This record gives sequence, C-alpha cells and structure tokens, in this order.
Amino acid sequence: MKKIYCLFLLAFLPLLAYADAIEINGIYYNLDSEAKTAEVTKNPNKYTGEIVIPKTVKNEGITYKVTSIGDFAFEWCKGLTSVTIPNSVTTICLDAFSGCSGLTTITIPGSVTKIGTFAFHNCTGLTSVSIPNSVTHIGLGAFEKCTGLTSVTIPNSVTYIGSYAFKECSSLTSIIIPNKVTVINSYVFKECTSLSTILIPNGVTSIGKGSFEGCSHLTIVSINKDILEIDNRAFANCTALTNVYCFAEDIPNTAEDAFEESNIQNATLRVPAVSLDAYKAEMPWSNFKKKVKISVTVKLNKPELYIGKGKTEILIPTVTPSTLLDKSVTWKSSNTKVATVTSSGKVKGVKTGTATITCTSNATQATTTSKVTVVNGDVTLNKSEAIIEKGKTMKLKATVLPTTLEDKSVTWMSSDPKIATVTSSGKVKGVKSGTAIITCTSNATKLSATCKVTVGKVVISMSEFTLKKSRTTMLTATVYPSSLEDKSVTWESSDTKIATVTSDGKVKGIKAGTATITCTSVATGLRGTCTVTVLATSESRSLDGDNEDVTGIETIDEAPAITEPFDVYDLSGQKVLNQVTSLNGLPAGIYIVNGKKVMKK
Repeated sequence: MKKIYCLFLLAFLPLLAYADAIEINGIYYNLDSEAKTAEVTKNPNKYTGEIVIPKTVKNEGITYKVTSIGDFAFEWCKGLTSVTIPNSVTTICLDAFSGCSGLTTITIPGSVTKIGTFAFHNCTGLTSVSIPNSVTHIGLGAFEKCTGLTSVTIPNSVTYIGSYAFKECSSLTSIIIPNKVTVINSYVFKECTSLSTILIPNGVTSIGKGSFEGCSHLTIVSINKDILEIDNRAFANCTALTNVYCFAEDIPNTAEDAFEESNIQNATLRVPAVSLDAYKAEMPWSNFKKKVKISVTVKLNKPELYIGKGKTEILIPTVTPSTLLDKSVTWKSSNTKVATVTSSGKVKGVKTGTATITCTSNATQATTTSKVTVVNGDVTLNKSEAIIEKGKTMKLKATVLPTTLEDKSVTWMSSDPKIATVTSSGKVKGVKSGTAIITCTSNATKLSATCKVTVGKVVISMSEFTLKKSRTTMLTATVYPSSLEDKSVTWESSDTKIATVTSDGKVKGIKAGTATITCTSVATGLRGTCTVTVLATSESRSLDGDNEDVTGIETIDEAPAITEPFDVYDLSGQKVLNQVTSLNGLPAGIYIVNGKKVMKK
C-alpha cells in the first residue's frame, strides 16, 4: 500500500515540490509569499554529511520563516549523517527522512507538533530518538524498520500513534505508551523482537490487529482496567510469553486468535478476583495454563498517625501489583478543619481532633486509610542525625511539649537492634555497622521524633608495624558502613619528623621514634589509628622485606569465629580478600585481619 501511495505522489512531485522551489546555501525551499513561510523541499541532488536548517531564509529582501520539512525532503539521502531542525518547524512531513540509513543523530525541537507518515521510515542508523512534549501526532510508519533504534521516549502529549509506527524496530528494548493514547493501532509494534515487557496504560480501550504480533522476546503483558477490545492476532506469535495481567473486571471483546501461537498453554493469566471464573470460561483466556487472581492493594507506612498542631508528616503509599504502570494515588481528608493532605501525601495538623486520610489507587480504585489524631504538643530530640562507632554509646535527650503535661514520659525504640540499641533512658549503643532509626514517643500524646543513627568505623590494614628509616609501606583503610556512598578518607601523622603519610596512605620512616597514623572518614568523621615505630637500623619486625622475624602473631584456622565480614591484607598492605568470614582459599602465610597479624596454617 505504501509503494502505491508513494508512486501516486511521485507522479505529481515536480508540480508539488519544484513549482516555486529555490536553493539557498545548498538547501531547497518552497516559499509561500502570502504567509511568509518556507518549507524544505526535495533536493534534486542528494544531501550528505551534516545539515543545519535555519529558522529563516531571505529571498529578494523578504524573510521567510521555515515551518516544515516537506514531503520527501531528504528521502534516500543515505550519506546524510546529522540534521539539526530549528524550533520554527512545526511539522515533519511524509517520508521526510525515509531511507536515510546513514542518519545517526536527529534533533527534534519543541516546536514540532506532528511527525508525518513514514517520516523516518527505514532510518536504520538511528539508535535513539527523543520526541519533545509538543508532539501530539506520530504518523503511520513514522519509525518503521528503524532496526538500530534501541530506545525512544514518547511524551504524554502524544494522543495518536499511527499503524506500523514502530514496526520491525527489532532492537527496541522498551517502550512507554503515553496515557493520553486511547487506541493502539494495527501493527504498531509488530516484530519488535527485543521488547520484553509491555504495559498498556489506563485510557487505552482498544488494542489493534497484530499490534504486538511477532514480539518473540515479550514475556510480560499488563493490560489496563479500561480495555474494551483486543483485535485479531494482537499478541500472536509472542512465543516467550509467561505472564499476562488484565485488570478489566468486564472481559474485553477478544478475538479468539489474539494470542495464537504464543504458547499460552504454559503461561499464567492474572485477573481481578471478582472476574476470575468468567475469564476461566471465556476464549481465548481459558486457554492459559493457570488463571489466578490479582492481589490489588494499597498500603500506607503509617495506618495510624499522631501529629502536632501545625506540624506536617508524610504518608507513603505502596501500590501493588508491581506491574501496574500507573502507581499514582488520590488523597482525601474526611475533615480538613482537623487535618489536610496534599497530592503528595503531606498531612498537616490544623486543630486538635481526629480525621481519616483516604488513599485511592487511580489504576485499580483500591483504597486504604490512616487515622490521624491532631494533638496540642510536640516531641523533639537534641539530634536528628548521629554517627557513632561500633561498641560506643551516646545519649539522646527528648523534650516533650506542652510544658503543662503532667506525664512527660517517653518510650524509645530502635528500627534495627542488630545495628543500634537504645535503652529506656535514651542511651544508644552501636552494635554493628549500618543505619538504624531511633524513635522516641510521648506516652501522653503519642507524638514522636526520630534520629537517624549511623554506626560505622574505619579499619586500617595494620594496627601497628615497624619500619626502617627511609623505607616506605602502604596502609589501606576500609570505611564502614558499606552502604556509604562516600568512602574517601584523609591521612595524618602525629609527628612528621618521625613518619610521614601521603593522601593515599603511603607511610615513610624519617627518623627513629614512634608516631601515630590517623585515618579519618570524610563522610562520618570516624577515625582509625595505627602505630608506626621507625628504626634507625635493621631490627626485627621490619616490613620492608629485609627481616623475616615477625612477632606477636595470632593463629587463625580455616573457619574463624568471626561473624562480621572482614577484609584480609598481606604484609605489604595490599588487600587480598574483600568482606569474607574465613581465610579459605589463601595459601599458608601471615596476613592482616582487623589490624592484627594472623597466621593461616
């Protein structure tokens, strides 16, 4: 059909394209003298290399605004590699760049509202396209056979995607269909063989003929609650299909061959619980190996919330199942005179009393609530964040308001006692590296305050060593907790006349004596130390390789009784094992573990 259509237009091409065509700086334009606009028209010669289209062109003293890339303007310009389109252009017309197989870069400006039929058809060199949020229309076959296209961003402004628009885009791994699209037209994504997941958003009522046919790597399909019709072979020959979610309670009008040759006899269909029996009895849905109900829920992080008058708290929803494309929710307060709630779930206490905050999933209409009690008071801690060393303690102090309260008692709780514990008096102790939230709650008002506690440490590869004058050795540091993004450290010597240390931990002996090397975590401020003894002459315990006599060695077996992972270093300070609980796999010898020398037998 496309060939007939193109031949018909080509028969009239000389009349359409060249009637008032002029050439300016190597680009051909049709000029509209009345509208003072210009359209890039088909060049009788082939464009190559990089092309920059200007916003305006001048002819005989008149300025024309370039508003469109005309039909067939750059068709089959295989040597064209890059095109810059100005933000005066609103339309990219029929076959404008069709067959430009060498085109690797295209910038579509925010002024474009329409990408025409076959506009980028067979542009096999394109790897990615970003469509601006001004575009509302993507025409028939617009990106068909763009086999190099791996990603494309379709903005929510798009309301129409024509048939064949992304057909045979065999490298396309993911696609997000805008939520303003109501119809998936025929063969839009046919033979997009690299797609693995497709989520049909709310609002789409019809999935057209063969729209995902031949998507041989497609494993998961999620179809929204608004779907009314699924046409012939819509998901045919999707041979890898394992899970299909359909949220429609009323079974859509589905062609019996919609899933033909898609091996649904080994796939699972997931549908609303109220409709499970109906799907089991309806073709082709009944052909799925398993038919199970979807667990549709909304949960809040705080089903019950106490909040001070004038204070705010955030409620966080979790919407299931995870395959839902639309995880948005709507919030409502039963009494805005007591508590209000924003579109992002921020609750504010207005006056004392109670209110119910309702959270509703826009996709499934599932709801949940939080009972909010607004009280006149507050709880604050002397620290909202704190960092302590493993094995060390610190004291948190709570202030409970109003001052007129007779009962000022509080309850303390740690979110993870394996990391940090807290006593009834607010004494926090670091147990092991990590992060825990300490919560203090007023027994009278139920209001609470929190402190984020990070338990960490800095471990240097050796806790002590001996070094000869003028010799060097490397120290390495491991910063805990491992979840820290910033693991950088600073190094310092207590006496640079005895030993110096560089920014990367290289220690050099200067003269006989003892110095302390301190390593400080930039993120936490926690420190680790190491004692270095510098010898004027060669003596025992030297680490420079001249003396093999090493003292103070502990013995460790193949499976030491150490539950927390540790790093292992050789005697030169080089790490040989990372975060292990044994020395298994290492040859017999002497190693450094947690700053101590140990022997592997």
